[in-house]
Amino acid sequence: MRAMERAMRCLAVAALLVLSACASQVTRNEPASAPREPVRALSSFTVTMSPASTAQLADNLKFDVETLRTTIKRALESKGLIAADGDFELKVVVEDIRVRGTFSAIMFGFMAGDDHLNGTATLWRDGKALGSFGVRISWAWGGLAGGQDSARMSWLYEEFAKKLADELIARRDAKP
Repeated sequence: MRAMERAMRCLAVAALLVLSACASQVTRNEPASAPREPVRALSSFTVTMSPASTAQLADNLKFDVETLRTTIKRALESKGLIAADGDFELKVVVEDIRVRGTFSAIMFGFMAGDDHLNGTATLWRDGKALGSFGVRISWAWGGLAGGQDSARMSWLYEEFAKKLADELIARRDAKP
């Protein structure tokens, strides 16, 4: 009986580790009761780096803001969120990045911390900010599969773009 209990505990711990290895979330920066204008489509979007994230680039050489921008563009276009006659502009600011070294990611996995990409997206119209939300993405998998640079970075870019597009779709489809 003791062996069965130990096995179940080990299985539970393993499940928690697997579930905590990757995470993503969107946090709205305005109160839930604040009226949000529905977003029909974007006329344009920009992706910039905050001064803090620009300073972090020296330690995070694998991060590429152009790849992030391209991934976001692809996600927004695939969801029909960019149009020449769009009614909003989107400004995305990368606030915080961390990319583990390959050796640390493979050998130590989640014990070496996580890779993460955090940013703030602000909707603008006629020069006025109309709302913003934060996007936080993290990856802590390790080992040979989870430690591969291309897998980690692709997932961070794709998940960031997906969460960004999903939030815009939620605003587009919101009932007034």
